[in-house]
Amino acid sequence: MRALRYHTIGESTEVRLEEVPVPTPAAGEVLVRLRAASINPVDWKIATGHFRLLVRGGLPRTMGSDFAGEIATIGAGVNAFAAGERVFGFIDPFARPSGTFADFVAVPVRYVHRMPDALAFRDAAALACVGATAVTLCNLGQVRAGNRVLVNGASGGVGHLAVQVAAARSAQVTATASAARRDFVLGLGAADCIDYRSTPMTGWPAGFDALLDCVPNIPRKLHRRMLVRGGHYVTTVPGPATFLLDPFVSLFGGVRRHGVMLKPEAGAMAELLQYATQGRLRCFIEKEYPLADALAAIERSQSGRVLGKVVLKVA
Repeated sequence: MRALRYHTIGESTEVRLEEVPVPTPAAGEVLVRLRAASINPVDWKIATGHFRLLVRGGLPRTMGSDFAGEIATIGAGVNAFAAGERVFGFIDPFARPSGTFADFVAVPVRYVHRMPDALAFRDAAALACVGATAVTLCNLGQVRAGNRVLVNGASGGVGHLAVQVAAARSAQVTATASAARRDFVLGLGAADCIDYRSTPMTGWPAGFDALLDCVPNIPRKLHRRMLVRGGHYVTTVPGPATFLLDPFVSLFGGVRRHGVMLKPEAGAMAELLQYATQGRLRCFIEKEYPLADALAAIERSQSGRVLGKVVLKVA
């Protein structure tokens, strides 16, 4: 089978499509024949060395975390799924060296979800990781009806779904995006859009119940000004302070800070699929590339200017 692999980690690492054996699912796993996958920045950031201390499993590694396809075979002890079922989800790219930019991938069942009949493979692959992240952002930010919510980076993969999840929960959403993407984010359900290029952060509105920072780049010193007392700041890229300092600061300060550490969550995926099947949420796909052109897709992701998601068509 084909697999997009790299054998070293660093800025100059070479990623290439190679022929490798089809994996055999271990106990508690299913083998998925991939139909589509999608690119998340974490996929190529691991390869370039951004997360050296978090990566486990050694080299070589196959890139990719999102997947959609059909179950080919079942590992021992798996009773919840059957061969031929359409499934989607994401794997932990830090812990598993065998990723999803390949013809087949073995996946632990806790990461596997059935696809609704109305959902296409490419849409499911695009939705998996960023959709679960968006729901988790809203959960940590305690987003609910009547809240005022700021989504920073609202036209990106996670951001454009965070806008939709918050709006589906009947929150009042303000988005940040470039002027060229204003109509896009307003069409997702945002009530207002801030052009981050013309309006400095010090001039952004205040009084939000939650800041969902999907870039993330809002300085800590501005959190208190932008949020109501007891408001929630949530980042998609937590740092050491998020886990070592913020739990104590939140007890006494006016801001509660959280970081997303994504893990399989059936409730989050159920909420996501509910909105998708009701037509209240869609994952915008900027472009679909064949697996053979994966390097071009990765280069587009690295530009930082993707509108929504980039998808790989595997089969």
